[in-house]
Amino acid sequence: MVRILSNYILRYRLEKQLYSLASFSKKNLKQFKTMIVLLPQEYEVYEQLFLTFSEEFKIPIQNITLVVFSHNDSKAENIMITNRVYCSSDAVGFWGNINQDLTSLFQDEFDLLINYFDEQNLLLSYMSTFCKAKFRLGFSNANHKLNDLVLAINPKETQLFLSNASKYLKTILKKV
Repeated sequence: MVRILSNYILRYRLEKQLYSLASFSKKNLKQFKTMIVLLPQEYEVYEQLFLTFSEEFKIPIQNITLVVFSHNDSKAENIMITNRVYCSSDAVGFWGNINQDLTSLFQDEFDLLINYFDEQNLLLSYMSTFCKAKFRLGFSNANHKLNDLVLAINPKETQLFLSNASKYLKTILKKV
């Protein structure tokens, strides 16, 4: 019962956050210098995917932040991306307040946010709205209001993600 009430509050606050996203200024981008990725741990996507992606846009590895969501606070081994944050549902309180450990993350501004999830996940969507990003990329089954560019592909098709995301983002950067 408590979880149902908490989810109702999160949905309400998510809608308010989505409204404020629409008013976030989209500055002219010539290139991406920083990137943040929101990723559910159960997707088991290798971080090499994001390193390859960052090389395509010449984003230095130290300017990549990977936020991994899990049901518990388990951590991965053999990591190359050192700016890594782990969080679980415990990161958001009953009233939708975010854990102090994450608030500093949401004060940073990023050029590109990749919402690497393809479902209507309340926690991931809610956390995404707090990221200050100039441009947002996501997938078709997630909330469309979260993203500026939506890819209609399966996130597990990593090569297709790389080719489509690179193609569309390069086109967008040229037009800006």
